[in-house]
Amino acid sequence: MRRIFGVLVLASVGAHFSAPGNAQEMTSVEPIRCWWQSSTGAVTIGEAFDVTLTCAVLDTEAVQVVPDESRLGVASIQVAPFEILGGSHPPDSHRGSRRFFQYRYSLRLINADSIGRDVNVPVLPIQYRVHSRVAANASLEGRDLTYLLPPLPIKVLSLVPADAADIRDGADASLGAVESLRFRTSLFQILALALGAIAAVMVLLALLPLTRRARTATSKDEGRLPDRIVLHHVAAELEGVKREAAIEGWTDGLTARALAALRIVAASAIDRPSSQKPLAKDAPTPEGRLAAGQGWPRPVRVSVSSPVTTDDVGRAGSKLPDSVSMTRRHHLEGLQQGLAALAAALYRQVPVRDSHVLDEAVRHGASVARDLEQERASWRTLRRTLWRTVWPRR
Repeated sequence: MRRIFGVLVLASVGAHFSAPGNAQEMTSVEPIRCWWQSSTGAVTIGEAFDVTLTCAVLDTEAVQVVPDESRLGVASIQVAPFEILGGSHPPDSHRGSRRFFQYRYSLRLINADSIGRDVNVPVLPIQYRVHSRVAANASLEGRDLTYLLPPLPIKVLSLVPADAADIRDGADASLGAVESLRFRTSLFQILALALGAIAAVMVLLALLPLTRRARTATSKDEGRLPDRIVLHHVAAELEGVKREAAIEGWTDGLTARALAALRIVAASAIDRPSSQKPLAKDAPTPEGRLAAGQGWPRPVRVSVSSPVTTDDVGRAGSKLPDSVSMTRRHHLEGLQQGLAALAAALYRQVPVRDSHVLDEAVRHGASVARDLEQERASWRTLRRTLWRTVWPRR
């Protein structure tokens, strides 16, 4: 029926435009007329359908309408949001004073948001020119004109028929396949539990040596403060000495306090143990020693000192392996120079007390103490101990 209707439309349009008998009458009619024709008025998502563009243009000896068909091909036309699947261009047909040409496009729409809505094939601009013959061998070419073809609405239906009572899964899984999947699931669960239990046992076996070492260290170090606590007090002491020296100048007392604190930092930097002696709550700090404490409500208070000298730091720096970082080497060099400067300022017959050199020695010592305190934090110590316990060096 659609094909018969199209033939009748073409015949009627051709008969309508074949009446004029001269050029003046022909130019008074429409030079071009186009229309859409769709194979269906409603589609579903993804369904392919055909849309045909038909145009009738004036074509006589006196007047010729020349449309720009280069933009109507399948490869160049734009009909978004529709997707072009293909198309064809049948031969032109002449009927009276009109030339008819067609383009057929195969379209589809894939957009879930368009369900239940009317989606338009967009407005199509068609460029054309009118050529008029003014003499036997001469013609006049007109300017560029545009014919706007109105949009074609297409109804987008849902994916499910309107009379559907329910929506069912189309999977063809059998009861045997379901039972097989359940068995595999149970097997994987049992395997996961078994592997988790084995992993827990391995962790316990790895932690047992660490527990024994911790108990041994606790029995040996009972009454001693951790290095990070001592370094915290040492850094505070050096910063306090620097503030007092800026006000009072470098006296014998301040120089002795700075030298005692810097020796403790140097001992920690070269992994030498410091001397710790219990100190009563209200007892004064012995000369050449540093008071440190921690704990609540029964704090542990000790006095700390170290006999490390400049030569000890120099020998330790010369024995460092190549893998040691430059920061560690810089720390030891600064501590060595600081110990030498403070010893010269305190023990020489004629003390040499350059405030700039002494301030720099104290500042460097406080900075090293803070760095060592961070290195020997509880979690980092535990991490290093676990690493050495689980993967000991061979």
